[in-house]
Amino acid sequence: MTDPARAALRSALATAGTAFAVGACHVPQPFLAVLAAQLTAGIAFSGSGGFAMRLAASWAGTLLGLGLLTALPDQTFVSLPAFGILCGFLPRAIARRFGLAEAILFCMGFCGMFAAGIVYPEAGLVIGAAHAVSLGFAVALTFLAQQVFSIAPASAIREAASGWELGASAVGALVAACAIFPDLAVVATIAALATALTLASGTGSITAKLAGGLLGTLVSYVFLIIVSGAGNDVALFLIGLAAVIGGFEWGAVKRPALSALFRQAGALFAVAATILPRPEASVAAPTERLLAVLLGIAVAAAVHFAVYWKQEHQQ
Repeated sequence: MTDPARAALRSALATAGTAFAVGACHVPQPFLAVLAAQLTAGIAFSGSGGFAMRLAASWAGTLLGLGLLTALPDQTFVSLPAFGILCGFLPRAIARRFGLAEAILFCMGFCGMFAAGIVYPEAGLVIGAAHAVSLGFAVALTFLAQQVFSIAPASAIREAASGWELGASAVGALVAACAIFPDLAVVATIAALATALTLASGTGSITAKLAGGLLGTLVSYVFLIIVSGAGNDVALFLIGLAAVIGGFEWGAVKRPALSALFRQAGALFAVAATILPRPEASVAAPTERLLAVLLGIAVAAAVHFAVYWKQEHQQ
């Protein structure tokens, strides 16, 4: 079996399995678990403790978000800068010490708890805890997918974006989302931080991310129309989800120069196309999620471009 085919099957199994698990358990915002699986399925687990490490990273982020909310209740002007500082330094440290997948899962847990607590102070704990549980499903299913379609150990990653870039992206997306899409502040913040964490130097990566977002959006709408026309059949939905995300991963491995574009398209599709456990509500909600993700990507891209422009003019 070729590497692109193995990568496609691994990503398909991880995302479809995660979608089924969180849908069956009626976990709130199940698309975030599918997104976590899509973002990390292509990164090999590091050693026998890799599973525990990823699970610990997601829960560590959740607990840190809870601790920040508890330490600074109703003090947004203090907790928000603290959130930005922590987003700026901790993901970089985790990525260097443990790996990119652990950093992404930490960010998703941290943003999930803190953003939910900011928007919904009374229900934030429950929402954040449910999000952490959904990340556990994603970790378990990506681990299973790698056992079936194994990949080589992950190589060393590039130096992560600057701490200022990461922190500004996370805070900017959270503030913008609270003003425009308060119900989706979590996904916008996660999208911004994950984008900032994976952007390469220069401006070419921004173009690839935005083009991938457009491609993922178009494919998502076509998919939702087909699934809705077929009566929202769960089996058809899971097969289609696996096929599309697997296809994007196949293209990313087959064409490394376009990997950022294909993987961004897969991320947008994972967010928009995950309509379980309520397939009947498959029109308005995905559109709002897409817009929230695009908002997060736009904020991260704007911050990245500002950093690049400043560096170019200082030389």
